[in-house]
Amino acid sequence: MNHPEKHVHVQVTVGAHGSVTLDQLPYEPGQRVDVTISPIAAPHADGAPRYPLSGTKVEYNGPFESVAEGDWEAAR
Repeated sequence: MNHPEKHVHVQVTVGAHGSVTLDQLPYEPGQRVDVTISPIAAPHADGAPRYPLSGTKVEYNGPFESVAEGDWEAAR
């Protein structure tokens, strides 16, 4: 059951004394793993996520092209 390419993502709540327990991981006992802990952003009071566009792919089509060039009075 040695899966070096297997990545596991779990969300847990920090318990008493600042502890976190992870159960039933898909790795062999004794296998070394890297663990990174990151807080989850709290939602706004209305329940919406704080940063709804976080992680959204951004693509710029023609980033150096003119925008709304005909809307300027000087161009008329």
